[in-house]
Amino acid sequence: MKPEEFQKIIGYFVEESQEYLHTIYKALCNLQNTIDDQEQLNEIFRATFSIKGGAAMLGFTSMQKIVYRLEDCLKLLRYPIIADQPLKSLFLDIYNIINRLLLEINTPDGLTAVKLADITFNIDPIFTLLNSHLLFLIDKSKYRSKITNTNIDTCQTWGYDIPLKLILLDTKTFLCRTFADYFEGLPNVEIVNGSFEDLPFFDCVVTAASSLNSVQNKIDATILQFFGQDVEQLLQKRIQEEYLGDQPIGTSLIVETNHSLHPFIAHAPALRMQISVAGNDHVYQGLWSTLLAIRQHNIFYCNCLHKQINIVAIPGLGTTPGSVPIDEVARQMSMAYQNFLFSLPPYQNSYQQQIQDLLTVC
Repeated sequence: MKPEEFQKIIGYFVEESQEYLHTIYKALCNLQNTIDDQEQLNEIFRATFSIKGGAAMLGFTSMQKIVYRLEDCLKLLRYPIIADQPLKSLFLDIYNIINRLLLEINTPDGLTAVKLADITFNIDPIFTLLNSHLLFLIDKSKYRSKITNTNIDTCQTWGYDIPLKLILLDTKTFLCRTFADYFEGLPNVEIVNGSFEDLPFFDCVVTAASSLNSVQNKIDATILQFFGQDVEQLLQKRIQEEYLGDQPIGTSLIVETNHSLHPFIAHAPALRMQISVAGNDHVYQGLWSTLLAIRQHNIFYCNCLHKQINIVAIPGLGTTPGSVPIDEVARQMSMAYQNFLFSLPPYQNSYQQQIQDLLTVC
């Protein structure tokens, strides 16, 4: 490509990116309205995705990484926080840095290494402050107590000594409808037609990749992209250490992610090789073993509340690549959850016991 043609493409990139930045700027100026409006949040993500993609295509790696880090912070706006002026100022500081980079790209000299260093010299402290302040505001919102206390029906005959909520989710609408049929009447279940990346609340996400620990058998690509390669390597190391590289069907490993808001994944293999598992009970075993592993995990951390798992995101197990029919997936998962609920010992939580006693007296 001729230099003048490449420069013309850069001009188009800068022009389009400035339009996307204007969208981001308007959203940040009305930050609380943006937090409260899902569509406005999605509009920001569409804008950052476009800038990031263009920067990657043209080789502006530094800008791509900055926008990527900005996206990670913007994802935390999905939590029910109350925006304050420091939060707004920190976001605008990042916006101003990206805007300055764009302006320099379009100059005759371009974005030189000297200019890049000058513009971004304090970006790491800004991101550190921004991330810390977001976590502070999320903790201040007491989102965990709001979620774990939702939809708990004290009239049910079952109980759980540590609050547990299942979020069943899948991008397939039909599977979500089938979930609704099979889980009807069961407590503490929410059904979401979408991906776990869009969830504002979960402590643990379940993955059901192959039981074999090898380069060819990775954990789910979406989970790898969300949590990073370190999590995959840690999981493979655990499988190697505990199961000599071949985790049996019907077991579940809980691994820490080092993510401040979504600290765990549970790996419960539903197949051993890339073949259909239709006609087997691998889906049931996957969820059953995961519920047992979570229960043991919470018992172990009974004196460490921030280590407990309360909200679990669970996709349709065995649908891909296990090829289990959707109706069978929902049926086996429902059976596992019902068995778990009815197998639990009587209420051990004093608050729940008081409610049960009160209902008995009435």
